[in-house]
Amino acid sequence: MKFANINICNFRQYYGNNSLDLTTTTDNNIILVGGRNGYGKTNLLLAVVWCLYGEKISQVDDNFRKEIRKEKNYSAFIQHSLNWTAESENTNTFSVCLQLTDMEIPSIANQQNITDVVIARTFDIRTAQETLTITPTHSQIELFTDEDEKVDFINNYVIPLDAAKFVFFDAEKIAEIANFSIREEGSFINDAFNKILGLDIYEQLINDLSTYVNSLKKLSVSGNIQEQIIDIETTIDKSTLAIEQHNVENAELENNIQKFRKEIDDIHRIIEKHSPEGLSQIDIEAIKRQRTELNESIKVLETNLHDLGDMIPLAILVGKLNEVKQHLELQKQEELSQETTQENAIKIEQFIEALFNKPPEPESPLPFKDKMFYYEKAKDLSEEFFSSTAETFDLPFQHDLSNSEKQMIYDAISAVDSQQATVLENAFSDFNRALLKQQELERIINQVDAEEIDEYLAELINNKKYIEQNIIDATKQIGHNEEKTNQLKQIIEKSKKNHGKLLEKVAVSDEVNQKLDTANRYIKVLSEFIKEQKDMKKGNLERNILSELKKLMHKLSTNNQFINDVEVTILPDGNGMKVSLFDGKDNEIKKETLSQGEKQLYISCLIKAILKESIHHLPIFIDTPLGRLDNEHINNILQYYYPNLSNQVILLSTNNEITPRRLSNLSDSVSQSYLIKNDGKNSTFVSGYFQGER
Repeated sequence: MKFANINICNFRQYYGNNSLDLTTTTDNNIILVGGRNGYGKTNLLLAVVWCLYGEKISQVDDNFRKEIRKEKNYSAFIQHSLNWTAESENTNTFSVCLQLTDMEIPSIANQQNITDVVIARTFDIRTAQETLTITPTHSQIELFTDEDEKVDFINNYVIPLDAAKFVFFDAEKIAEIANFSIREEGSFINDAFNKILGLDIYEQLINDLSTYVNSLKKLSVSGNIQEQIIDIETTIDKSTLAIEQHNVENAELENNIQKFRKEIDDIHRIIEKHSPEGLSQIDIEAIKRQRTELNESIKVLETNLHDLGDMIPLAILVGKLNEVKQHLELQKQEELSQETTQENAIKIEQFIEALFNKPPEPESPLPFKDKMFYYEKAKDLSEEFFSSTAETFDLPFQHDLSNSEKQMIYDAISAVDSQQATVLENAFSDFNRALLKQQELERIINQVDAEEIDEYLAELINNKKYIEQNIIDATKQIGHNEEKTNQLKQIIEKSKKNHGKLLEKVAVSDEVNQKLDTANRYIKVLSEFIKEQKDMKKGNLERNILSELKKLMHKLSTNNQFINDVEVTILPDGNGMKVSLFDGKDNEIKKETLSQGEKQLYISCLIKAILKESIHHLPIFIDTPLGRLDNEHINNILQYYYPNLSNQVILLSTNNEITPRRLSNLSDSVSQSYLIKNDGKNSTFVSGYFQGER
C-alpha cells in the first residue's frame, strides 16, 4: 500500500487546495518535503494522521496527544484548525483527502478488484460536524455508510491505529525510547511487533477472555472480598482520572509557555525598536544586584589587605633583613671557628706537655738542643693535623644581638616568605580590578538613570521579567505533575495486581468453574501461539538490528568491539520483549550511556528490523529525519537507511538537516521533492527542494 496523493484544504497554515503527488517507484521510493521551522511540516504530518483517525488522533502518539491538549480537548483543537485566511473570508470547512494505491483488500459492497481508494475527512466549524468518506478512486460512491465499518476498514487495510506511531514519527524524539525502563521498552516493542505481525488480534482475544473470566468471578464475589474489590476499582478509577487531569494541566502549561515566549519576543522587539541604543540589552536590576555583590566583595578584599598590612613594611625591608640574617650566620660561623681553634690549641699544649714533661734519662746521649727540636716539631705537626680548617671571615663589624632579638629577625623573614610576593600582588590586583568594575557599574547605572525612558517602556521591561518568571513557574509545575503521574501509575499497577489476587480467592459454582476452565484453556492456547510466533521472529530481529547498526554507526566501522552482539529476550507475564546490546567482551552496553545520536540510530534500527517482519509494506512518514546526528552518521543514514526503509518513505526536513549538498547522497532514491513556502500567513507547496540554495 502507498500514498498516491495528499490534498489539504484550509487546514491550519494551508490556505485553499494544496496537493502533493507522492508517486514512487521501486528504485525511487523517497518523497522529500522541505520547509523552514514553523512553515507547516509538522502540520502536514498532523493532517494525514487526522484524516485517517479523526478524534482518535491522540491515541497515535504523545506528540499528537500534546497537540490536542494544547487546546484542552479535541473539540477545541479541531475548531481552531481552520485556516486563518479562510476564516476571515467566512469559509466554514476544511478537509484532508488521501489517495491510496496498491491496496490488498477483499471484495467490498459489490465492488470488485478495488486497489485504489480515496479517504477524505471534512470538518464544518459552524455545525461542528465531522464527515469521513471512503470511495474508490474516480468514483463518488461510498464504500461504507456505517461509521464503524469505515474505522474498521482503515484499521484492517490501511494502517492500524495502534501501528500508526511506527509509521508517523519524529526521528529526533524517538531517541527518548532508548531511555525507557525495561517494562516501558518491553511494552513499546511488544506493541510494534504485535501490530506489524498482526498478533494484536490474538492479544485482544486474550484481553477479552481475561475480562470475561474476571466478570464471571465477580458474579460470585461477596462479603469482605467484594468490598475490597470495589475499593481497588475505585482507586484505579480515581488514579486514572487524576493522571488525565495532570496531563490536561501540563498541556495547558506547555501551551502557556509557548504563548509566554511569543509575548517575550514581541516585547523584546518593541523595546529594541523604541528604547535608547543598547538599553534593551541592559538588565538594570541585574546590574544593581551585581553592584551589591561587588560591594560585599570589596569589603572582603579590604579586610584581606588590612590583614596583610602588617606584613607590608617587612616585605619592603625583607632585603635588608636577609642581609642581617646572612651576616649573623657568618658571625656565628666565625665564632664557632675561633672557639674550635682555641680548644684545639689547649689540647695540643696538653698533648705536648704530657709527651715531654718526663725528666730526661741520666745517661741520655740526646742534647738539650735536640730535645727542643723535637718539642717544636711535635707542636707544629699537632697544629697541622688537629687545628680547625673552617673558613674564617674578616667581618668589618659584629651585631651585638641577643638570641631573642635574632629569633625576631628570623620570624619576620619567615612570615614574609609565607606570604609570597604573588599573594600580595594578587591581593592588590584583585582589589584594583574590583574598584574598576565598581566604577563601570556605577557608570552604566548613572547612564541608564539619565536616559529618558517613558513609562510604557519601563512597564514593558517589568512585564517581560514577570512573564519570564511565569515560564519558570510553569516548567516547575509540569515537572511536579509528571512526578505525581508516575506515582499514580505505580498505584494503578499495584492495585491491578491486588485486584487479580483477590479474584483468585473467589469460590465459584461448578457451572461457573466449567466456563472458567474453558476460557482459561483458550487463553493458554493463544498465549502459547503468540510466544511461538515471537520465538520464531526473535532471531531475525537480533540479526537485523545488528546488521543495521553496523551499516549506520561509524564506531562499528572503526571499532568492531563497540557493539558486537544483540540479544532479544521475551519477558514473562506478557510484558513484551527486551533488546540488549553487548560489546566485544560480552559486557552489556547500557543504552542510556549512548549519545543522543546513537540512541536515535539504535531506535531507527529497531524500527526497521521490526518493519522487515511485516507481512505488508507500510509507507513511512518521518519528521526531523536527521535529528541530532553528526556528519558521518548523517551520510550513513542517507545512503543506507532511508532508501531501504520501506517501499515508500516521506521525509519532512529543514535545509539545515538535508542540505542541498547532502541531497546528493539521497538523490538517486528521490522520486518527488517539494518545498513548503510561506508568505507570513499561509503555506503552499512548490516543486523542488530548496532549489538555488546551498
